[in-house]
Amino acid sequence: MYAVNRRTFLTLSAAGTAAAALAACGGTTSAPTNTPAPAVAPTAAGPAATATAVPQSLGVATAPASSPATTGTVSAATVAPATVAPSAAASSANLAATQTFRYAGPEPINFDPANCQDPVNEPQVFEGLVTVSWKDGTLEPAMAQSYQTNADATVWTFKMRPGMKWSDGTPLTAKDFQYAWRRVVDPKTASIYTASLANVKNALEVVKGTVPPDQLGAKALDDGTFEVTLNSPAPYFPLLAATWTCYPTPQHIIEKFGPKWLEAGNLVGNGPYVLKEWKHDQLQVFEPNPNYWGPKPTITHAEFTIYDDPLTKSLPAYQNNELDSAQVAPGDYDHVLSDPKLSKELKGYPLSQTNMLQLDATSKPTSDVRVRNALSLAFDRTTLTDIVLKKYYLPAATILPPDIAGYNPAAALTGGVEKAKQLMADAGFPNGQGFPSDFTVVYTTNSVTKTILEFIQNEWKKNLGITVQLNAMESKAYVAWRSARATQPFNAYYGGWGSDYGDPSNWHNFLFSADTDFYHTHWKNDQFESLIAKAKGTTDQAARTKMYQDAEVLLVQQGASIPINFNQAFFVTKPTVQGVYHPAVLGTYPRLKFISVTK
Repeated sequence: MYAVNRRTFLTLSAAGTAAAALAACGGTTSAPTNTPAPAVAPTAAGPAATATAVPQSLGVATAPASSPATTGTVSAATVAPATVAPSAAASSANLAATQTFRYAGPEPINFDPANCQDPVNEPQVFEGLVTVSWKDGTLEPAMAQSYQTNADATVWTFKMRPGMKWSDGTPLTAKDFQYAWRRVVDPKTASIYTASLANVKNALEVVKGTVPPDQLGAKALDDGTFEVTLNSPAPYFPLLAATWTCYPTPQHIIEKFGPKWLEAGNLVGNGPYVLKEWKHDQLQVFEPNPNYWGPKPTITHAEFTIYDDPLTKSLPAYQNNELDSAQVAPGDYDHVLSDPKLSKELKGYPLSQTNMLQLDATSKPTSDVRVRNALSLAFDRTTLTDIVLKKYYLPAATILPPDIAGYNPAAALTGGVEKAKQLMADAGFPNGQGFPSDFTVVYTTNSVTKTILEFIQNEWKKNLGITVQLNAMESKAYVAWRSARATQPFNAYYGGWGSDYGDPSNWHNFLFSADTDFYHTHWKNDQFESLIAKAKGTTDQAARTKMYQDAEVLLVQQGASIPINFNQAFFVTKPTVQGVYHPAVLGTYPRLKFISVTK
C-alpha cells in the first residue's frame, strides 16, 4: 500500500499493567499471553525499574514464508515464532570492498517527524528515546539509556544517554525532545499526527489552542531527564515513544532555515545516517552520520530511487541491476514465481496493515448505516484477493489485522449480496434507483489501488445497480484533499492503515475515536467511545482484549470504514545483500544500519 503505506509494531506486556500480545512483528499470536514481560533493566546510570512491567520486546522479526506460493494463508493466530529470515551481518572478511545499497520507493510526502504520515526514510536520519530492532523486534534504548514508570503507568521518566549529539556536532539533550513534542501539538505546526500524543497531559488542549504548548505534560527536568505525564494509564507507552512523531527535531536548524530545514545540506538529524542529497521526485542519498552514538553502519552509501509508482517500476529496475532489493507488485507475482532466478530471491512477509474505504457518516447517502453496510457486503473480497490480486493479499472482513490483540473475525458483517440489496432497498435505493450518479471514490494514483477500486466499482454496479466515479489524485494533492475533509463533505476515499506500534489503541483510539477522527469520517458512537476509552488504560490483559473485541463489532457493523484486505509484501533481494529485514510493523522500507554487502 504505497498510498498511505504505513507501519506496524507490536504489543506488550501484562504483569499488573500490561496490554495486548506482541504480535505485529510476525511470529506471535493475536491472543494475549499471560506471561509478563520483564521490566526494563536499569543501567548503572539509570533508575531502578518499578513494579510496573514495561514492554521490552516486540516479538520476533517476521520470517519469510517457506514457500511464496502458500503465503496467502498467514494468520497471526497460527504462525509460530520464527527465526530471522535474512542472514546475519557478514563477517568483515567476507565484506565487499564497496558497501553500496540501492532501493526504491515514493517521494516522501513530508520528511518532518512532526508531520510525516509514512516514515519512508526518516528512521535512517532520526532516532527516538527508544527504538525497535529490525532484526528481532526487541525494544532497545536509543537516546534514552533507561526508563521507568510509576505504579499506574501514567508518569514515564527517561534518562538520556550522556554525550549525545546532532549530526552537526551540536549537543542533543532532553530539551530537544521537549521542543519536538511541544512542536507536534502546537497549532502553528498543523501536524496531522497530534493523535500520537493525545494521551499526554494537556495535549488536546494545546492542539485546540486553549492551553499554550509549554503546558504540555512532556518536559525536560534537566538536560539528562525527560518526563512524560499521561492522562490515563498506558503500559504500552514506550512503543509509542519509539514512533517517528516522537523523534527529536533540531530547534537551531528549524529556526535558521524555516521551511527549508528539511532539504539536503540543511537537515540535521541524530540517526545512523545523514541525508547527503535529495533530488525531489528522483533520488535520496544517505551516508553514515559521523556523530551517531551507536555502532558504525557497514553501508557507506545508500541510494533511494524515487518512483511515482514504486510497485510497478521497482522490479524492472531490479532486473536491470539498478536496485539491490525491490518490492514485487501483484501483477508481477506470477512472473517472479515462475522465473528460475527471481523465485530464489523472493521472500514474502505478512504486514500489520488493512486497506479500507472511508465514508462520510454525516453526508447523504452514507450518513445511513444501511447504505454503508450494503456497500461493504456487495463485493466479494475472496475473489478480489485470490483471483484479481493472485493471493498477493488476504481478504479482510474486519478492521483490526490478525496480529493485533482485539482482532475479532466474529465482528464481520454477514448476509452477502442479498442482504446488501435489501439494505439498499430499505434505505430508499431499490436496484440502485435514486442513488447519486456523482458518488465518487477518491484515491492516490497507484496501479494496484486502481485495480482494487475498479473491481469494487464493477461489483457495486452488478450487485446494487449503482454507478460510482473514481477520482485518482497525485499523492500531495490527495493529502491536501483528505485534510480538507475535516470540514468539507465527501462520499468515499481509499485510505488504509498499518500499525505504528502493535497495540489496538493505535487503531481504535488513534483512528476512530471521535476525539481524533483521523479519517474525517465524522462517525461517533457513544458505546464505542466508552469501550475504547476504558480499554486503553486497563491493565488486565484479558479484559482489555475483550473490550477491544467488542469495540471492533461496533466499528465494523456501525462504523464508516469498510475493510477490503490485509496486506502482505513480497521482495526480491540480491544474494550478496545481507541484513534486509521487513517486520510486520513499519517494515516496508529496510533500515540501512543492519545491511551489508558480501563478496
